Amino acid sequence: MRVPEHKYGLYLLTCVCGLVDVTSFVGLHGVFSAMMSGNLLMFAIALAEGHPIELGLKYIRAFGGFTIGIIIAAQMMKFCGDGNKSRKAFWLVWFLIGAAMILSLWKDPEAHEPMRNGLVNLLSMAMGAMATIVRVNGIPDLATSLFTGTYTSLIAESTVGGGGGGKWFRRFLSIALFVLSGAIGGYLAKINPVWSLGLAFMIMSFAMVIFQKSSQD
Repeated sequence: MRVPEHKYGLYLLTCVCGLVDVTSFVGLHGVFSAMMSGNLLMFAIALAEGHPIELGLKYIRAFGGFTIGIIIAAQMMKFCGDGNKSRKAFWLVWFLIGAAMILSLWKDPEAHEPMRNGLVNLLSMAMGAMATIVRVNGIPDLATSLFTGTYTSLIAESTVGGGGGGKWFRRFLSIALFVLSGAIGGYLAKINPVWSLGLAFMIMSFAMVIFQKSSQD
């Protein structure tokens, strides 16, 4: 079975997701932009400690941005059309990451809380949009942000787990790319979030070239 060429763009999205999520966590005071389960867990901890607003509002803000991104991306895919044409909606992700990069260049989010909150919203919207578009255009076992299922399949269907060991390379590579990009992004975000976001924007731009070409096939 021939694997679609846009899989290479999805591999790049894995890197983008790793960069953006670690930038949010390291550079924006411990908030995830893609892993909403992490934000909900952190909010639950804030709730248990009796500070749902003081400690937990930033996680709910990210969850709200993610939700808005889902809605906008779903509507945009309907507008773009079915099949390969729906990949044009990835331009929304490209735009949001680019906007976040420009804003972080304009003002240091570490020193400006309103800017930091705005970046959380933008990046969460971008990751919500990405998750929605990948849900339609993704390839099974090639994860961009939700790695628990991919890792479970990698182990359970390996020869050790009693399976045939198929598709292991795709699963392993997507996990490895996420870890590697997250490590690079974490280092850059400690210097300045604009560097990690700039790298994410650059990689997203390369991915858009692939998606644009595949949407015309």
